[in-house]
Amino acid sequence: MADTSHIDLDQEHSVGEILRSALDLYRVYPVLFMILAAAVMVPYDLAVLAATGHGPFGRSHDSFLVNELLNILSFSLIGPLISALHAHALVTIGRGSRPRLATVALNGLRVLPVVSAAEIIANIGILLGFLALIVPGVLLALRWSVVAQVAAIEHEGWLPALRRSRKLTADHYGHILGLLLLTGAVAAAVHFGVGAISPGDTSGLASVALGIAVDTLLASFTALALALLYFDLLARQAAPRTSAPREYQHLPDLD
Repeated sequence: MADTSHIDLDQEHSVGEILRSALDLYRVYPVLFMILAAAVMVPYDLAVLAATGHGPFGRSHDSFLVNELLNILSFSLIGPLISALHAHALVTIGRGSRPRLATVALNGLRVLPVVSAAEIIANIGILLGFLALIVPGVLLALRWSVVAQVAAIEHEGWLPALRRSRKLTADHYGHILGLLLLTGAVAAAVHFGVGAISPGDTSGLASVALGIAVDTLLASFTALALALLYFDLLARQAAPRTSAPREYQHLPDLD
């Protein structure tokens, strides 16, 4: 993509193109996306440090209950807010305008209640699906993979956001699974790789600062990739294919 100061959000993209577009956008707007994510991640990680005594690289020392509570908070509030902020920034960029930090932040905060509600319900459903022999949970995770972006952009409420995400993702499970697996693998590799070389004291200043920086970057990049996926699915719905894209023709229909 030659000019990422204006991105065509009406165009379909492969998994590789979505990731390249996310990287290109970071090269153009690195400060914007990092600040948007840091405004959420820094207070969150510092609050967790104060409550548990462990920085981002020391979460393995927390109890199972604490880890589960942190996961719930992350999925229901932290992730959705970052997703809403990045989605609104991407809309502005798609219009050919330079996003203003204050405007993007205000728009993100306005939709946070409905985004969080949609994510909470989706995550409860996904959890129950995983408890029911795993496969239903995987299918629901794919079905509701862009529910936060739908809720943030379309302003129809949490229940319509769940239905809309289901419609957008239908027939594209292989495409979505490829993106989720790649972004998840990259995020896990970076987190554990940096954690392995970080200073030994997980509550020390250097380790905490490094952990927050890594958490912020990974959360931001994931949110941006999912925002691009949302617009990619919109483009696919507007111009339905008669056959699956060549790179996914070998995958079975998961729906």
